[in-house]
Amino acid sequence: MKPQVLLVGTYHFTSNLDMVSHVDKFNEGKDRHQLQELIELLAAFDPTALAVEITKDKQKFLDDEYQAYLSDKFVLESNEVHQVMYRLGKRLDIDGLNAVDWMDSVGNRGMGDVMEWAKIHQPNVYEEVYNLFMKNGQVENDNTIIENLSIINTIENTWDSHRTYMKFAQIGEETDYIGIDWLRWWYQRNLIIYKNIMELIQAKHDRVLLYIGAAHLHLIEQFLAESGEVDVVGFNEL
Repeated sequence: MKPQVLLVGTYHFTSNLDMVSHVDKFNEGKDRHQLQELIELLAAFDPTALAVEITKDKQKFLDDEYQAYLSDKFVLESNEVHQVMYRLGKRLDIDGLNAVDWMDSVGNRGMGDVMEWAKIHQPNVYEEVYNLFMKNGQVENDNTIIENLSIINTIENTWDSHRTYMKFAQIGEETDYIGIDWLRWWYQRNLIIYKNIMELIQAKHDRVLLYIGAAHLHLIEQFLAESGEVDVVGFNEL
C-alpha cells in the first residue's frame, strides 16, 4: 500500500491579500466548538506528519513556537496554522510540525506588478482575472468551518481556482510574457512544496497531512499524483 497524503485546502482566518480569505476575522471564542469538530475529523486520518504553509527556512522558529505552545507558554494567534495545526498536533501527541513552503524571489515580476500592467494595457483580461479571484473560494460567516472547507475543497472550486492562473498566463504582449514571468514563480513554489512533502514520505511517514491555502490544491495534487509514489486523499473524502 502506498503512503497517503491528505490535502486540506483552507481559507485564511485573518484578512489578507491572498486569494481565499475569510470574509470576517476569526473569532476563537465563537469558533472554538467548530474548531474542535474539525480537529477530531482531521485526527481520524491518523497522520504521522503534519505539514504547514510556513517557509522551510523558518523551521527553527516553528519548532520553538510549537514547543512553547505544548508547554502552555504560548498564546495562539488567529491564524489557521495556530488554531488548527498546533491544536491538532497537540491532540495527536506529535512532537513537531513541518514547514514545507517557499517564498524566495527568482527575479520575477510580482503579482501586483502584473495586475497593474494588465489594468492599463489589457483591461479586459484584467477584469476577467480580478473577477475570477473574487469569485474563487468564497466562504460565508453563517457556515461552520467544516462547511466552508467542504466548499473550497470541491473539485469544481479547485479547477476554477486553477483557471484563474491560466487566465493570468495570458497577460502580456508580443514576446514579453508578463503574466508567465510571475506564474513561473508560482509553479516553482508549488513544486518545492511537493518536494518537501516527498521528503517526509522518504523519511518513512506513511500518512502526511498538508494544511494549505486552497489555491495550491490543483498543482500539488497534480504533482503528487504524477509521482506515482503516493495516494492523494481529499478533505471531502473524510
